[in-house]
Amino acid sequence: MSARTYRAIIIDDEAWIRDGLSKHIGWERLGIELVQIFEDGQDALSFLLENPVHIVLSDIRMPNMTGLELVATVREEAKQRKHLSDMKVIFLSGFGDFKYAQEALRLGAVDYLLKPTDVEEIEEALAKAAALVGNTNDITNNRTSTSMSSTNTNGTSSLEIADLIEEPASYLIKKALGMMAATFTEDIHLSEIADELCVTPNYLSRLFRQETGKSFSDLLSDLRMEKATELLRTSTLKIYQIGDAVGYPNARYFSEWFQKQTGMSPGDYRKQHVL
Repeated sequence: MSARTYRAIIIDDEAWIRDGLSKHIGWERLGIELVQIFEDGQDALSFLLENPVHIVLSDIRMPNMTGLELVATVREEAKQRKHLSDMKVIFLSGFGDFKYAQEALRLGAVDYLLKPTDVEEIEEALAKAAALVGNTNDITNNRTSTSMSSTNTNGTSSLEIADLIEEPASYLIKKALGMMAATFTEDIHLSEIADELCVTPNYLSRLFRQETGKSFSDLLSDLRMEKATELLRTSTLKIYQIGDAVGYPNARYFSEWFQKQTGMSPGDYRKQHVL
């Protein structure tokens, strides 16, 4: 058992899942205390708002409040309730639509596992979640804000989007960078952001160059690389799933892009940097 005990809850609307997870996971061996079990996201939220919990193992689709809605609410409440800011989430879902996984990852989930899942796989995800607890610079807590992160092989540090550009930065560029940070996992284009900001693509392109020293495509690539390397280090997702999650649904293209950016394949990077 680890020196520190981490508090965890389970949320799932199926009784046999709740029972199986509570009985068959080696909680004590992992240094985790299972403090509560819920069948409803709303009830779990009420508990989380008032009680410190380090790890949440949750289903996606549940009555009254989905797992995604729960975590989105928690992330918002964390601005006022500090005990929520270090909570790590693992989603366990029977739905294979990867759009759920993409949204889960945007909300800062440590992992997304599809049912049925082996006990060993769940325990591995729990161990990784526990390892991440306490890392106040964890970039997964910033997906809904206008911030990006800068990582290196020794750890993770937070980098505000405003820090990418010399002050005074224009409102348009700050807004554009915030939009990119929120949507970089999707198939986004400069023209779409320009349209949202009511400017021409050529004008916005010039602003990116002038105020960041980089093109839109370079900045988008930086965002995707940050998330890709994070997922390779901390998740059990397949490499093609990680590519899809960061906006590259073509697995071969993702691998070639990653190789070009880092000098190594995604698989080799994972081997060298896995937690």
